[in-house]
Amino acid sequence: MPTSHLWKPELLNIAVESDRIRLSSLRESGSILEEYDTLDSQVAEWAICNTPSAKHDPSLLASTLGTLMAGKDWESFGIWAFYPWSGRLIHVLPEDAFIEVRTNRNRDKITREETSTLRSKTVGIVGLSVGQSTAIALAMERGCGRLKMADFDVVELSNLNRIRCGLHELELPKWVVAARAIAEFDPYLEIDIYEEGIHKDNITSFVNGCDVVVDACDSLSIKALLRLEAARYGCPLVMETNDRGMLDIERYDDSNRRGYVHGRIDEATMSEFAQMTDWTPEALDAFVDVANASDRGRESLPKVGSELVSWPQTYTGVASGGAHAAEACRRLALGENLPDTRIIMDLHEQLTDTAFR
Repeated sequence: MPTSHLWKPELLNIAVESDRIRLSSLRESGSILEEYDTLDSQVAEWAICNTPSAKHDPSLLASTLGTLMAGKDWESFGIWAFYPWSGRLIHVLPEDAFIEVRTNRNRDKITREETSTLRSKTVGIVGLSVGQSTAIALAMERGCGRLKMADFDVVELSNLNRIRCGLHELELPKWVVAARAIAEFDPYLEIDIYEEGIHKDNITSFVNGCDVVVDACDSLSIKALLRLEAARYGCPLVMETNDRGMLDIERYDDSNRRGYVHGRIDEATMSEFAQMTDWTPEALDAFVDVANASDRGRESLPKVGSELVSWPQTYTGVASGGAHAAEACRRLALGENLPDTRIIMDLHEQLTDTAFR
């Protein structure tokens, strides 16, 4: 892997001799450009999360700290996370304590028990333009313990209306940008990368083991293959279309499901789509129901390839859609009985003059 594509932080526990030697080597070689050690305040926050009333009671805080740190060696406590792409070294709490503190403000919209359950769940995301927003939202809330991310494309300047990254990240693979962004705030979240994107030779390994799959890709054949494979493994699928807040929850884990995409597509047709390279009007309508698209979305379609480079997407749509998809994924992963349905959450329509009359 090229050095410019590094995305995994190196986690070092100085209680382990080999890690201690590695940390010394990094320091001596000049690889560490910036070092941050805020472990004291992290440990104090850990204590307050365990005993909230200790926040304004120094003696109770000291007592709670004593209980939490009993039997632990302060000098070697915590983990050093080294980020090779930036040269940053950061001292953080051990994994369990880190997750407890970082997710504390979720409670009790997401309970402690739910957070524990979600650590064992895997969500797969195909496509990291719209999908990056879903991935970041899932990671922020810890809506899963493992993310599988697939995309073969690189970041271009025209992506920066909807993908959060810096100009210095242009021409980097989208998966590198997404994986680094997540690692910067949670070095413990497990991530599997499919850097070639999804194709017929790797789709089985991608879907296998997923508790939920997110379709955020543009390819007709991959959309079809994802659904065929999700049905084979009984895996629910979520798709956010970035138009009118359209969110699809497809329950391929339900043996009584109605075909594909809520009964809009049958097995034979979906298998045909899996062999096609180009979209047809019929295929597009089968997936998204063009008649119910936004006015500007419909007006844009015939211009794609002549006046427009692609289907228009805005960051407000991507950000809100990613959040909606992430919530659906979390609730599916927790086993909630969400219906097989298409939901329209059209804020544009809600904000029109007629909506207030």
